[in-house]
Amino acid sequence: MTDDFHYLKWDTFFKNSDRASFSIYIHSEPNFVFDETTTRSDFFYGRQLKNSIPAERLLIEEALRDPGNQRFILLSDSCVPLYNFSYIYNYVMSSPESFVDSFSNPKDGRYNPKMSPVIPKEKWRKGSQWITLIRRHATIVVDDDIVFPVFEKYCKSQQGIDIKFPIQMPRLLKHGNCIPDEHYVQTLLEMSGAENELERRTLTYTSWDQSAVRGTRKSWHPVTLTYSDVTPEQVAKIKDINQVYYKSERRTEWCQANSKFTSCFLFARKFTTGAAVRLLTEGFIGPFNVYSSQS
Repeated sequence: MTDDFHYLKWDTFFKNSDRASFSIYIHSEPNFVFDETTTRSDFFYGRQLKNSIPAERLLIEEALRDPGNQRFILLSDSCVPLYNFSYIYNYVMSSPESFVDSFSNPKDGRYNPKMSPVIPKEKWRKGSQWITLIRRHATIVVDDDIVFPVFEKYCKSQQGIDIKFPIQMPRLLKHGNCIPDEHYVQTLLEMSGAENELERRTLTYTSWDQSAVRGTRKSWHPVTLTYSDVTPEQVAKIKDINQVYYKSERRTEWCQANSKFTSCFLFARKFTTGAAVRLLTEGFIGPFNVYSSQS
């Protein structure tokens, strides 16, 4: 069960906004129900999908059913907003482009040659799964029946494999540790000729742990931010970031929205329950008493 404090932070975020300006869709654990017994925030009542198959396409497809939805943002329960609703709404809606972290990295070893010729290697892209799509790009994702079947067959994660001997990693993981969430949308939009319509970056900040021993699968994991990490100074540092450097492409992405230079991130992850409590009680995203009772 997901801790209610993570949803209370979103309650604070949404409560002073116009409900007609957004809709929420949740992919949750099977048989979990959002109601008054599981969360104090009624924004989430009855908003989860009935289908429990893990797939971002399901969320996007459901959201597309409402013709009023024009922007589609994927977030996890460990994400937090860095600004209030109106700022984020105006930021996203003012841009005619999608925000998709997308870059080429020929040395990552995840491309399987068996994907060719449907997916040429030069079209292979990598990036964050936390994407923001305009409606046209969301429709491309849902309507795709060419790239997705190839991903289902050849792009599989080996999470959970027990590697006791790191020297065997190259042999065991060659073309076998493909993470679809980090490649599918990026590769599909490039193959659809839409890459030049993107802000090629994510709106969600992640701190990556690169301290693990090189050659093991423990490297490059997102850092979980705790209560002590969530200080006004740390939040300000994240909000001040205005560029992202892509080493594999030797490219610096200066962050823009609607052709205007701006800060890069609207959200951040991953946060513990304690960190979420501090964000709420200290008013980083709006005043709220998490210990008060709500009907």
